Amino acid sequence: MTTPEEHLINPQRNGLAISARRAAKIKLLTLDVLAVLTAAWFGLSYYGYLTKGFPVWALLASLVAFSTVSVLEVFLAEPTLRAWLVLFLESAAIVGFFWRADWRVLAVTWAVVLVFLGWGYFSARRRLANSIEIPFFGTAAEGLGKLTTGLLLFMILIYAPKAGNNPLVVSQKSFGTFFDWASGVANGFYPELSFNGSFGNFSQSVARMELKNNPNFQNLNPDQQNAVIAAQTTQFEQGFLQNAATSSVTVATSSPTSDAFYSVLQGMAGAWQSEAGGWFIVGWIAVIFIALRSVGVVFVWIEEFVALVFYELLLATGFMKIQEEEHVREVIGF
Repeated sequence: MTTPEEHLINPQRNGLAISARRAAKIKLLTLDVLAVLTAAWFGLSYYGYLTKGFPVWALLASLVAFSTVSVLEVFLAEPTLRAWLVLFLESAAIVGFFWRADWRVLAVTWAVVLVFLGWGYFSARRRLANSIEIPFFGTAAEGLGKLTTGLLLFMILIYAPKAGNNPLVVSQKSFGTFFDWASGVANGFYPELSFNGSFGNFSQSVARMELKNNPNFQNLNPDQQNAVIAAQTTQFEQGFLQNAATSSVTVATSSPTSDAFYSVLQGMAGAWQSEAGGWFIVGWIAVIFIALRSVGVVFVWIEEFVALVFYELLLATGFMKIQEEEHVREVIGF
């Protein structure tokens, strides 16, 4: 801090200091606004994923953006009431798109998100403050681990009331995208099967594959072979769709193969739900959380490197800088 005498002696230096502080406040405000906007982007993407059939890639992109900005906030922001205000706005932006849900579910979900965001932020700040050098990966992992857990709990708490209508986590459209990718891999092992066509074509390809090595079938004339294939195809379709009795997706022979698989999976989940009652939702939610948390561990590793790229980029462009400070501290000895 400059004294009045120093201000009179060196006004240029004092003006530069004021400009630097003003620039720092503008940068911090920009980062705070960006954090709230990316949080809203994530909330909107998840809302669209559940209700509008948004692709899972859009949800992942918003999650990466919000996680990256959250890591940068740990290194640049201060642990003050301003930080709590930003965390409050972030959690409200994430949950706000589900304002039509039961207010009790919404309140609990918002509280869980706020607690985990705050826990991750302040524990990471504490680790950063207690280190001599800046431990980027340790600090980032400290914040990202709790942030990821909080966002997973948010997704599950919002999804849980809807699980009774559709126990599957993915929508029919998202499942179709995944199925198209998986069918490309499966075709490498079973090139004779038609995964990408209609369900009728897939059933017929299965029937042909099962009969091609049957010597009795090979001895039949073409008309008899066609009749056997048609009968085998019908039998396969009936057996395959038998597990889809409780599904809300109606499948015809002209439907895409992905719809048939989705219908069967939905029907099997619905049958288990009918047998287990309320315990099905509890068990199913637990399975989903464990599965997503396992994937979340991998996501944290990847996100650390993504955040590191932006961290180094901001250092290189001069948006932020690393400087050394001397601290006086008390110690207890003998």
